Amino acid sequence: MKRTLKGLTGIIAAAVIILAGFVFSGCEKTGPKETFMIGVSAPLTGNVGFVGVGMKNAMLLAKDRLGDTKYNYEFIFEDSQFDPKVAAGAAHKLISIDKVDAIVSVGHGGPIISPLATKNDIIHFSISIQPWLAEGDNNFLHWAPSKELNRVLVEELRRRDIKRVGVFRTVSFEGWAVYMDDFNKRRKGTGIKLVSDQTFQDGTKDFRELILKAKKTNPDIYLLLAQTPELEILAKQIKEAGIDTPMTSIESFEATKETDLFEGYWYVSAMSPTSDFTDAYKRKYHDKPPVAAANAYDIVNLIVTAVEKTGAGLPGKPPTAEISKELRKIKNFPGALGDLVVGDDGIVLSGVQLKMIKNGGHVVLE
Repeated sequence: MKRTLKGLTGIIAAAVIILAGFVFSGCEKTGPKETFMIGVSAPLTGNVGFVGVGMKNAMLLAKDRLGDTKYNYEFIFEDSQFDPKVAAGAAHKLISIDKVDAIVSVGHGGPIISPLATKNDIIHFSISIQPWLAEGDNNFLHWAPSKELNRVLVEELRRRDIKRVGVFRTVSFEGWAVYMDDFNKRRKGTGIKLVSDQTFQDGTKDFRELILKAKKTNPDIYLLLAQTPELEILAKQIKEAGIDTPMTSIESFEATKETDLFEGYWYVSAMSPTSDFTDAYKRKYHDKPPVAAANAYDIVNLIVTAVEKTGAGLPGKPPTAEISKELRKIKNFPGALGDLVVGDDGIVLSGVQLKMIKNGGHVVLE
């Protein structure tokens, strides 16, 4: 009898050990998810603070709509103030102190962060125009290509029989030089002449002398390549000079709060966001998504798609090199800016549209 009890006790003890093993094994499998950290360098304050706030809102909206994922995705937002020096400091903090796995930049931040991403082996998405920002295995660019924007611009100038173009452009931002180079290449052989090219620095408040020079060349239209607040100051001073020559732009009209200055003017910009994204954004934030918000939304979903696929079956987070390879495989991706294709060069291709400021809104033209 004693032997029987002793044997039974041993069996029970063994069962307890086996059961404990199953319990602890289950705990390991259902433990906290590993976090993939995404840093964001964007203007959250100042004249263009609404751009960064829109990006932040869109990225948090994307996170809310992810569903079940292997990894936990978190964001650290740093205010770049749309200033290169501030953006540099924000980038170094995100990379060196916060140890982010990926970083998203906009405008002035791109040229600073692109080489840092390569050096520190992290994924970088830039919302900017310069194609060279996508150089290197880790760098990607999500913005409408300059060549496509200028193709639509020149086609519309020809359709309207506009021959003489006067340009005002900021030289402080490299992106406007990219637009200008592509515009000059595209207009060759079309009969479209550049009769005036007035340049200025960020912070300029008095454009009267430049306006007088441009007026003497008798342009049919003014092409404004500038950002707020110089864009609005320039437009007001053109009107104050009694000039009624129409104005157009590549994207600038999309990033102004003073749309009344450009009422009735057509311009070229990136594709308008899908109704699914726009409606979801309005429901959550009770406002229209500003420029770059849809890009930021897409970037979150592109990164998550690549990370989840490369991380399947791995004990930890996937290597940056594998995420980069997977991103370049993405084709026909249903984004907030329509179907997206990630090129081998790291540039995300999306559409371009002709638009007009009408009743304060941005209306797509046929």
